[in-house]
Amino acid sequence: MRRVVVTGVGMVNALGLNKDISFDKIVGGNCGIRNIESFDTTDFPVQIAGEVIGFDPETVLDPKEVKKAHRFIQLGLLAAKGALQDDMQHSQQSLTNSSLEVLPDISYRFGISSASGIGGLENIQDNSIAWHTKGARRISPFFIPSALVNMLGGFVSIAHRVKGPNISSVTACAAGTHAIIEAAKTIMLNCADRMLVVGAESSVCEIGVGGFAAMKALSTRNDSPQTASRPFDKKRDGFVMGEGAGALILEDYDSAKARGAYIYGELCGFGESCDANHITTPAPEGEGAYRAMKQALDMAGIRPDYINAHGTSTYYNDLFETQALKKVFNNNVPPVSSTKGQIGHCLGAAGAIEAVISLMAMQNGIMPPTINQEEKDEMCDLDYIPNVARKSEITSVMSNSFGFGGTNGVVIFKKCE
Repeated sequence: MRRVVVTGVGMVNALGLNKDISFDKIVGGNCGIRNIESFDTTDFPVQIAGEVIGFDPETVLDPKEVKKAHRFIQLGLLAAKGALQDDMQHSQQSLTNSSLEVLPDISYRFGISSASGIGGLENIQDNSIAWHTKGARRISPFFIPSALVNMLGGFVSIAHRVKGPNISSVTACAAGTHAIIEAAKTIMLNCADRMLVVGAESSVCEIGVGGFAAMKALSTRNDSPQTASRPFDKKRDGFVMGEGAGALILEDYDSAKARGAYIYGELCGFGESCDANHITTPAPEGEGAYRAMKQALDMAGIRPDYINAHGTSTYYNDLFETQALKKVFNNNVPPVSSTKGQIGHCLGAAGAIEAVISLMAMQNGIMPPTINQEEKDEMCDLDYIPNVARKSEITSVMSNSFGFGGTNGVVIFKKCE
């Protein structure tokens, strides 16, 4: 089976428009959650989110093209651009558009694996209102193309002339991780040599916030946005929505070595499972999460030094993920943290963003903290790296993602020998 490595990464989230600024602020314990600015929240029970600030879509799209792409696509384009530039800066043979044009066989063996949980939700909202109030003729001709999840991969492929397999994962909050796994399978089966994984989400809009709030899934700490997302803390009261994107270039090991690419790590294990229990609540004791983690660990054959948890700051997710971790590691669990306290829960983009964070943690030898750890929950009693990042030699990392519908995905990366 072909070995799969990561040769470039990029991300954008509430703490920054590129991977370096974002990561530095994450490990610094900064928080990007604030009062929502994109719409009037006066009548909403939830008024906070992790919004991306200062993003100009014209940095990734021609001004005439901006209206054709929903914000989740725009953010995905920015993360993808960052990953490609990251690879180019490190590699002896670059992945620029011009090189793909000169060597078309490269582009045919270079594919896309995209992901989002919801896609262009705001466009669905706005065009539904337009139809209801003004009639069918007021529906935008760009509505459907800008709302479809797989159009993220479509826009990225067009922007960078990538002509290999173009696949998409729509599995709620596990989508980004599943996109990584699908990309790895594509390379392992020799259907491509490289895959650009892009997970993106931008659902902080009236219907998005209102919908999750109606489920009682969100924190209502409107008076204290910075402390609202508190994974594993006893006083957690729900997750905080975030937006953003993460991107990774996955590549066949031999191809990467041949072109002198910098290798962040090797994807050495992955696992997938389904709870078959409830549409929103995880299976008791994290039974499905346990099976996904066990698959990944069995495949990798190593014990990770650090775990980036799904850690949503909801009562049952944090409890059941803790229980599953204890079971799979036989009560000897490595250090764990959730970075959702810093950037919120980015839904379908979360797995891609958190994989980038995990790889950068391994690269830099530092474990990000779980912020807002104020009161210990006796049922969540692991080493969650409370409040302050921890310097440590890290040779392997595991990243967990669990989604509505009981869908689970886990990936493990190790330093490449």
